[in-house]
Amino acid sequence: MKRFWTVVLLVGMAAGVGVTAGVGRDRQTTGSQAGAGAQPSAAARLEAAIKKEVVDGDLKTAIDLYRKLAQGGDRAVAAKALLRMGQCYEKQGDADVKEARKAYEQVVTEFGDQAAAAAEARTKLAALAGTAGAAGGSTMTTRRVWTGPGVDNDGHVSPDGRFLSFTDWWAGSNLAIHDLATGQNRHVTRTSSTEEVSESVVSPDSTQIAYNWLNTEGFEELRIVGVDGGNPRVVYSDKAHISRISPIAWSPDGTYVLVSLRRTDDTQELTLVRTADGSTRLVREGSVGQAVFAPDGRYIAYGLKGNISLFDMQTYRESVLSEEPSIRNVLGWSPDGRHILFSSDRSGSVDAWLIATAGGRAQGEPTFVKKDIGGTPLGLTRSGAFYYAVANQVQDVQIAELDPASGAVVSAPRAASPRWIGATRAPDWSPNGRLLAYLLSRGSKTGVVIRSTETGQERELPVGDGRFGGLVLRWLPDGKGIVVAGSEQGKPALLRIDAESGQVTPLMPIPAAISGFPRFDVSPDGRTIFYFVPDPLDVIRFRLVARDLKSGNETVISERKGIFSVGVAPDGRQLVVSTQEEKFQVVFVMPATGGEARELVRIDAAEANYRVPPSWTPDGRYVVFPRGQNGSGTRRVQIWRIAAEGGVPQRLGLTVDELWWLRVHPDGRRVAIGAWKNNIEIWALENFLPKAAAAPAVKAK
Repeated sequence: MKRFWTVVLLVGMAAGVGVTAGVGRDRQTTGSQAGAGAQPSAAARLEAAIKKEVVDGDLKTAIDLYRKLAQGGDRAVAAKALLRMGQCYEKQGDADVKEARKAYEQVVTEFGDQAAAAAEARTKLAALAGTAGAAGGSTMTTRRVWTGPGVDNDGHVSPDGRFLSFTDWWAGSNLAIHDLATGQNRHVTRTSSTEEVSESVVSPDSTQIAYNWLNTEGFEELRIVGVDGGNPRVVYSDKAHISRISPIAWSPDGTYVLVSLRRTDDTQELTLVRTADGSTRLVREGSVGQAVFAPDGRYIAYGLKGNISLFDMQTYRESVLSEEPSIRNVLGWSPDGRHILFSSDRSGSVDAWLIATAGGRAQGEPTFVKKDIGGTPLGLTRSGAFYYAVANQVQDVQIAELDPASGAVVSAPRAASPRWIGATRAPDWSPNGRLLAYLLSRGSKTGVVIRSTETGQERELPVGDGRFGGLVLRWLPDGKGIVVAGSEQGKPALLRIDAESGQVTPLMPIPAAISGFPRFDVSPDGRTIFYFVPDPLDVIRFRLVARDLKSGNETVISERKGIFSVGVAPDGRQLVVSTQEEKFQVVFVMPATGGEARELVRIDAAEANYRVPPSWTPDGRYVVFPRGQNGSGTRRVQIWRIAAEGGVPQRLGLTVDELWWLRVHPDGRRVAIGAWKNNIEIWALENFLPKAAAAPAVKAK
């Protein structure tokens, strides 16, 4: 599972018209194809044409090959060939835009039965009707290259433009590659249930991938593996001092991988790791976000305090390239080394800009490229195409009604608030059941809304800067306040929000060992916060802590591996706790003061759901828990309950897609649920660089 405090919910894979040739595909031959004189299939000839275009840079030959394929009998291949041919014409500049338009129009008019290709062609035609790229004088285009279930934004585009690395969160949290020509996915690693891959970046020659690996001992390693999945090796690890390793970029010669390290004392640094022996070299302390190498390897560029800064690999010194106080991120360095692409909100939205550079100095003022670039940068290819991911998040709190005796659905889930559809999360009922509170997300701001269950009236609390986050909101037992995670004077803390005035006061600091915001619960008397924190000497082992809010004293009431949730019983005497073991999710109850734990249910890892904590029914008789529907991973979730004293689990009638929150109303009938869907799309921005910046063709090794 992806750790809940940094989770980004992803949804997964769809075939479509890609941009480059496939990597590492298994090829099979039939009896008729096996002979020495057999003709290659249309699909094989399409791959050969794509190689001519992308790898060899021979656009003229590629166009001729695409034209022949467009006249063949395989309509799917013909439609794709026409799209590729149009893109080749676009790359050749303004003089050939008319030919590009003809190719796209032919797809629309003659290949309407090829839905994906026709939709792509319409998108391309719409782009051609827009403005020309300000920097290059030829027609700039943006196109969507991957959408649908399984798309991920934690990877990188290969420099040759043939594939994207990504993490397949729904199939074992494995490192995988998405072939941009065929739309096919292929795993590169094989994880166990307690291992996972997140960030990854592709080597300069597109043959290897560096990635972070959470191992079975619960700490991260930097690993490198070939794109064929062979010979993964650990390059760097430091269990005692490093809690997080995030690969950012390879040096152009493949000697180093630039990584962001988070130490166990919560400090961060930008570091170079030598791929041959794992030795390290500090670049700078602190976090800088995205960073990119100059093509000649001399400089590393990154955004720092709103400016573009350069680290000189020869002098080990940092300098400011451009004082741009509105810079959000450095996105890429042009293949010829003459321009840096960056994002800035200087015009009010997050837009893409170019700045010319030479010898470590800026050359003139930045040039506007594209409005609303947003998203996550995934790298620049050698052909000058910039890939990025856009995440369209939808979070919804809904209310359903169940029969307390049978568990059958009385009324299907409906939106709790028609006013805020798609922007609400983390619901909780007030102690008397008359109010429902939840977090409201609008852009980067998060606030709190309280809704009357009797009148439907809503109040958005005047809480100021909206410095809240996390996945948990809890009412205090007196009904006068709400507890959320957030920040106090720039430091993580649990906060109390007055339910009437919106006044915010700190309750307790969040320990530095917790990455992000914690899961927690409040005792029925409001005096104690229960939460869990990683053991500083064994990050897979957790300490379950009870903190007295009046005195600040803390008591460790349990220590065990894999804790990911805690919930307090209505009478305050027991806790329900969930843990992740090698092959199972285990739900058990234990005394709130510590003592022997009693197992309630053991769920196979294939059906485990680590997002939704088990919780109590208001009468304390049952524990309600989620279970992934067999055959669907954990995306489609069934709701179950089991007697607090133990017994046979009972499946309730409620099944929810992408469930993240579940809270039972004090009347035992209504439940507030929350789903979080993250529809990620991968886009390519092309033909935006000045023509002189086009890199010479580089043949793949």
